[in-house]
Amino acid sequence: MREFKFSDNVIFLRKKFGMTQGDVAAYIGVSGAAVSKWEQGLSYPDLSLLPKLASLFHTTIDELLGYEPQLTAHKIMEMYHNFSKRFLEESFETVQADVEKMVKEYYSCFPLLVRMAQLYLNHYSYSQNSQSVLERIVEWCGRVVELSDDHKLIQEAQIIYGSVLLIKNNPQELLKSVGSEVPIQLGVEKLIAEAYAMLKDYDKVKETLQVTTFQHLFSMVLSEIELLKYTSDSQNLFDEMVNRLEKVIDIYHIEQLNGLIKLIFFYEASLGYMKQHRHTDALRMLEHFYHTNKHLSFPIKISGDNYFYTVDNWIEQNIRSGPYAPRNEQAIKDDLLNMLQKEPLFVPLHEDPKFKWIVNNLQRMFQSKRENGSIN
Repeated sequence: MREFKFSDNVIFLRKKFGMTQGDVAAYIGVSGAAVSKWEQGLSYPDLSLLPKLASLFHTTIDELLGYEPQLTAHKIMEMYHNFSKRFLEESFETVQADVEKMVKEYYSCFPLLVRMAQLYLNHYSYSQNSQSVLERIVEWCGRVVELSDDHKLIQEAQIIYGSVLLIKNNPQELLKSVGSEVPIQLGVEKLIAEAYAMLKDYDKVKETLQVTTFQHLFSMVLSEIELLKYTSDSQNLFDEMVNRLEKVIDIYHIEQLNGLIKLIFFYEASLGYMKQHRHTDALRMLEHFYHTNKHLSFPIKISGDNYFYTVDNWIEQNIRSGPYAPRNEQAIKDDLLNMLQKEPLFVPLHEDPKFKWIVNNLQRMFQSKRENGSIN
């Protein structure tokens, strides 16, 4: 627990209101010597006196003590990135102890609980007891859902909880939690845009409709990429999906908006081709995967461009983790290499010269960028 700033606060507030130690003592009903000890940090008032003292200085007990039950969004993300970096440098259990201590101190700061749940979700595999880490995530998300009145925060906690259920191989509970039917898209964004238009706030009209298109674009492309996993049994349909997705990704310059999406597309397409025993096509997708990595900048950022020119401000204000990927650079690089080296479907390619060239060049590229410090 951080040290209280009670003594400094009493001095500051007493002087602010133009009071002497004797004035405070008379109002509270204690001796002047008692007030003097409070200001010197030698003692604290009896618990029953704190409400009266806070009332005298027209403040809250938390502010009087110097205790902040809530952390700013900036501070939370600063902590997140610090812990994320430490997970690669120290044992999971060492860092976990500090995370748990911080959560215990700010257990009513629901944005912190969600962000630390996300932190654990992204790094639980480093733990020697991953199941206990997953249970911790469930506990924190459950607390947010039960006690928070922030709809967006609750929704994020539910998504993180749902991810844990999938990891724990519990699809039935996931469907029970989030529902088993696809919700109807009611198009409330269009109504919001029309309302702004009636108010002649045309900048907000543009932002509302651009942000809506931006999100739907990501959702559509990611859903189609996910669908690739389940259509490889139909070669014609699979080829048509790959063809259409490539066109959409190129037309909207997806790599400028979110480079990881383009990587995921090439990777999933290559897996589909391997399932169809079309090794040449798979290697073509993996070569695109490699060249996309060459142009990937860290930290990976979700952003607008000259076309989606209004979304950056919206991202900054509405995405709690900010525009950057919530995982640290090295963890992402390790995952990208593991996606090639540890995927069983790629075993038939392990002796292929082009596959070896792709893997070796990725290894050198990532290592070179770390050594040169060209990626932050």
